[in-house]
Amino acid sequence: MIEPYVTRPEPNPARLTRVPMALAATLLLSLALVVSATAQTYSSIDCPGYTYAHAYGINDVGAIAGDCEDQSGHVSGFLLRRGAFTMIDVPGAAATSAWDVNNLGAVVGDYFTEDGFIRGFLFQQGRFTTIDFPGAIHTSAQGLDDLGRIVGIFIDDSEVFKAFLLVGGHFQVIEPPESASTSAVGINALKQIVGTWDDADGITRGYLLKKGHFTPIAYPGAVSTTSNRINVLGQIVGSWGLNDGHFHGYLLTCHGFESIDYPGATKTTGRDINNLGDIVGSFDAGDGAVHGYLRTHDAQDHDED
Repeated sequence: MIEPYVTRPEPNPARLTRVPMALAATLLLSLALVVSATAQTYSSIDCPGYTYAHAYGINDVGAIAGDCEDQSGHVSGFLLRRGAFTMIDVPGAAATSAWDVNNLGAVVGDYFTEDGFIRGFLFQQGRFTTIDFPGAIHTSAQGLDDLGRIVGIFIDDSEVFKAFLLVGGHFQVIEPPESASTSAVGINALKQIVGTWDDADGITRGYLLKKGHFTPIAYPGAVSTTSNRINVLGQIVGSWGLNDGHFHGYLLTCHGFESIDYPGATKTTGRDINNLGDIVGSFDAGDGAVHGYLRTHDAQDHDED
């Protein structure tokens, strides 16, 4: 959920802005795609000179957001475009993570302050805007769509994880029934939201929030399931785990679940899927380091809404 990556940016009067509505129409054109599944190609992602990398978000032009840790232990966010890395560091931050990037190139994430607090941020057009849920101790901005709607996590003085939706400067709490803690990680152009919730018994499941209705998501046989992102076709990616400590990514479509494992990896996560079906995440190959990955398809089935 919230990871300790980032610090307080310098004061910025910029307000959270909405993306032009025209881009939403571009996204929805993906609904017209009807293609068949073919072979998958995996590519590893490593920041040059850094000891590990996580890939967290991908947009429709293939830009990838994530973070890297260098040999000194400092964590920086990154944006990978056309094979070139741009590092993202909130001014004055102890650590920064970039969790998602939309089709306009806006990035959301969180940063760890020198005094131990986590703050969310929006980075667009070269400027950082801090995102803080009112009254929260910690806030993390986890995902955004092309209309500028942002989802994330906050922790209040009860130290419970709670989820939020931020639209036009207004926060809304997201809370599935009977949840003990909740995260909101992904949102698509149809305002469908995915995340993870824990019940009173400590069982972790994913969820889909669609038209005000919560649908639980649980990978068959798993002891825990997280749901991380959803594309405009309704395809969901996340991770699932067993009692042995191993975890795997998954893709959920109208055809059911597909487990995702980077070839030769001991652990794999599923973090994001774009409207073309490209998937990013991270994997542990047992070499003492964590790497990001990109999984691409020549084509892929789509789900009906």
